[in-house]
Amino acid sequence: MHHERQGKTYAYDIETVSQGKRASDYTNNGVEYKAPSNYKDPEKIEKNIKEQKEKAKGGHGLKWWTGKVCSIAFVEIYGDDRQVFYGFDEAEVLLKATELLNHGSKIVGMSSEGFDAPFLVGRYMANGLMIPRSLKIKACQYDVNKFFGFSASSGQRGKLNDYAHGIGFKEKPLSGNKVQGIYDTALDAKMQGDELAEAGAWKQITEYNLHDCDAVKALTRAYYGSEGIG
Repeated sequence: MHHERQGKTYAYDIETVSQGKRASDYTNNGVEYKAPSNYKDPEKIEKNIKEQKEKAKGGHGLKWWTGKVCSIAFVEIYGDDRQVFYGFDEAEVLLKATELLNHGSKIVGMSSEGFDAPFLVGRYMANGLMIPRSLKIKACQYDVNKFFGFSASSGQRGKLNDYAHGIGFKEKPLSGNKVQGIYDTALDAKMQGDELAEAGAWKQITEYNLHDCDAVKALTRAYYGSEGIG
C-alpha cells in the first residue's frame, strides 16, 4: 500500500476545534460574557451570550496552540482514493494521516499555505509526533489561492465556496463555523452513551470535510487539466 500511494496528488482539508470546554460553557480567561445593555428579553440575552461564547471558542479552534484537529480528509485528485480520519483523540487522528503524508504525496489545499499546513505542523509538534514528509517539503504543497494570484504572505485570499461556484461545483452541506457545535454534540453524545447521535454528528463533520476536498479536487483539475501537477 505504501508504494501504491507514492507520488500521488491529494486534495486535503482539516477540521479544527478548541482544546477547551464546550461552546455552551466556554469562558475566555475568566472573562464574563454579557449581552448588550439594551437587551431585556431573557431569551435574547441567553442567545446573545451563547453566540459570543461560540464565536470565542471557534476563534481558539483556528490557532494551533489553542485548537486541535478533529478530522482530516484526503481525496485523490487523479484517482479514486478517499480517506478521512477523525475522532476525539487527536494524536490517533494525526498518526493515521501520517502514513499518507509520509510518502512524498503532493497535497493541495484551500488557504493551506497560511492555515492547514502550519496548523498541522504545530499539532504534530504539540503531540510529540514526527512531522510527515509532505508537510516539511514545500515542493509537495500547493494552495488553490495561488491559482488566482493570492498567497498567505500577501494577506489576500478567496473563498472556496466562491471558487467552486464559479466552476459549477455544488455548495457546501454546512457552514464551517458550525463544526465546533457539532463536535460538542458528538462529545455530549459520547458521554451520554448515545452512539447513534455521536455517529450522526461525526457523519456531518466528515461529510463537510470530504466535500471541501472534492471542491479542491475540482478546482485543481480545472486548473491543471488532465496532465496533472508537475
